[in-house]
Amino acid sequence: MSTRGRRGPKAVVDTNILARGLLRPGGASAALLTAAEEASFRLVLSLSILRELREVFFKPHVRRRYPLTMEQIAGYMASLQVVAEMVEGRLQVHGASRDPDDDHILACGLEGAVDFIVSDDRKHILPLGEYRGIPIVSMPAFLQMLRWR
Repeated sequence: MSTRGRRGPKAVVDTNILARGLLRPGGASAALLTAAEEASFRLVLSLSILRELREVFFKPHVRRRYPLTMEQIAGYMASLQVVAEMVEGRLQVHGASRDPDDDHILACGLEGAVDFIVSDDRKHILPLGEYRGIPIVSMPAFLQMLRWR
């Protein structure tokens, strides 16, 4: 199911939130992904975000704490790709965040012409406030906005 033609704001969601969507199925991150599935907003992702997400699931400390099966991980990754509008990932951003590993999130937002960048990274991304005119908001703030639409 493609998100093209749907109404609602476009948003790129940071990898840590996407990971929690599978790791904590009853939590707010999972609710955010349900909102994307229900077309409350249009999720925009890039291959670099999906690669980083896959790496998170295979980190030793994550594997120990959350014994996910390969099928669970593959199914979740596939469901994200079905719901998301994928950008090509051609746009490169350097030095936008204090953590260079976060620049691809900002690049995805810019390339996808999103309305919001959603992150809970209080150290590197949220303090920016906005990136090239795109508001950066926390997941709780974004969920609240969606409720009032």
